[in-house]
Amino acid sequence: MALEPYPNQEFVKKWGIELVDLDTIFSKSDFLSLHLPMSVENRHIVNKHSIAKMKKGVMIVNTARGPLINEADLCEALKSGHVAAAGLDVFEVEPLPLDSPLLKLDNVLVSGHVAGLDDDSAYDTSKMCADIIVGLHQGRWPDGCCQNLKAGHAGWKW
Repeated sequence: MALEPYPNQEFVKKWGIELVDLDTIFSKSDFLSLHLPMSVENRHIVNKHSIAKMKKGVMIVNTARGPLINEADLCEALKSGHVAAAGLDVFEVEPLPLDSPLLKLDNVLVSGHVAGLDDDSAYDTSKMCADIIVGLHQGRWPDGCCQNLKAGHAGWKW
């Protein structure tokens, strides 16, 4: 189950993903994993109001952006047991202050935001960059790697 405003329908069909609205995500998820950008609309998308819509015992994972979660509201929900646990590698204030209430809770796992700093990721990123450069030199545009290119790529030259 996922919320995706611009779904790749082939991917959705291949993996049997049910696309739903935000209230359904909140009310039916056993695990809520955030993978969205930080924006004015998304700031504190997880807060006391959205948490109240969630199942008791939900587990929340945020590896996207810290301000997506109102940490004070999350702490209260973790203390009350409404949220069973949280896994966080991003925070509203970074680095996470040593006096953060999150660090006092046994049902919170915190780590550094370093998922892409392993040897395989470094190799794959370097290979992708090299492949793009070679492709551009050969006249191929890297459509899947360029986002928010309002003018398109017409007229580009090597």
